Amino acid sequence: MFPNPRPKRNRLSEQVADRITADVIRRGLKPGDRLETEPELVEQYDVSRSVIREAGRILDERGLVDIRPGRGMVVAAFDGSGISRQYELMLELTDGTFRQLMEMRLVLEVGMTELAANNHTDEDEARIRETLSGYNSAGADQQMALEWDLAFHRAIAVASSNPFFVHSIEPINGYLRKTYKSSLGYVAEQDATMKEHTAIAEAIFARDGNKAATMARAHLERVLAASEHLTTTKKENS
Repeated sequence: MFPNPRPKRNRLSEQVADRITADVIRRGLKPGDRLETEPELVEQYDVSRSVIREAGRILDERGLVDIRPGRGMVVAAFDGSGISRQYELMLELTDGTFRQLMEMRLVLEVGMTELAANNHTDEDEARIRETLSGYNSAGADQQMALEWDLAFHRAIAVASSNPFFVHSIEPINGYLRKTYKSSLGYVAEQDATMKEHTAIAEAIFARDGNKAATMARAHLERVLAASEHLTTTKKENS
């Protein structure tokens, strides 16, 4: 038998945070739009200043708003950074492993790449070509190569025409940026990565979804097999 979980307390500040969230969506507010001032929110939701401040902290943690001195709450741009932090905590504090994260990436990106082959626009193709050119010109500059590498995968997510893929890729890229930044094995894999990225891109440009998915799977399975090598850091071997 599974234990019955204790009901989670729904504090007043959480209720207000949910109401503010619903109102932001209803009003169609966009990133950068300001919410009402603290006194106005107190009157609007008929609660104390302390409740509004706590609700603001909850919304900040959720990534819905930025709290800026002198400006109050501003609708935040969703960048996946909160999810990225959760990935880091899961890897560091629980049973999650880098390999398991790469397994999730493989499952996610194979289908995403197939959609990109079917849905990409001329603008998407130009963006993907730019990432290939940038990666190829990075040479031994590991940081630049890494940025173009991650940009390639993001460009494919955009080309899928599904925003959920973009928001899923961003936190993975954020974690990979941190992991690969000091990796000894990353540079050694660059030639293989360039060839594989090119093969994926060519299949996308040809609108061959099956081939694009196959090429993406081969690339990510190679990365998965090299996961231990790729996470060996310079610090560990200094």
